[in-house]
Order: sequence, then structure tokens, then C-alpha cells
Amino acid sequence: MTTKTLNKALVQRLSAAVTVARNAFAHVPEKDKTKLEDVWDVEHAYYSSALEGSKIDRKEFENLAKKTK
Repeated sequence: MTTKTLNKALVQRLSAAVTVARNAFAHVPEKDKTKLEDVWDVEHAYYSSALEGSKIDRKEFENLAKKTK
């Protein structure tokens, strides 16, 4: 199997997984979607800052997120 064929298969599997995830997410109630998006925002902020060398820990990000609401 060539690299190109392998990559194509992986992209197809990823596309199928995205479709399944989108369909599942479409059935999540709005209240729960908001909670998930809030958690994802905190995750994104934490990992982005960690990549930039921040020493702020995860709990601190969660506390900061609570203060912004």
C-alpha cells in the first residue's frame, strides 16, 4: 500500500468520523452544547497557553473561566 493510498484511506475514515460526530452533536440539547463549548474554550485556552510556555495550571484556567460568567 502506498503512502498516497494510506493517506486517502485515513482521510476517508476521518471524514466518516466527523460525519458521525456532527450527527451526534446535532442531537445534543442546546443547554448541554453550551456547557460543552465552555469546556472546549477552557481546554483550548489552556493548551494554547501551555504551548506558548505559560506555567498557569489547568485548575487556574477553570477558575478564570468561572469568573468570566
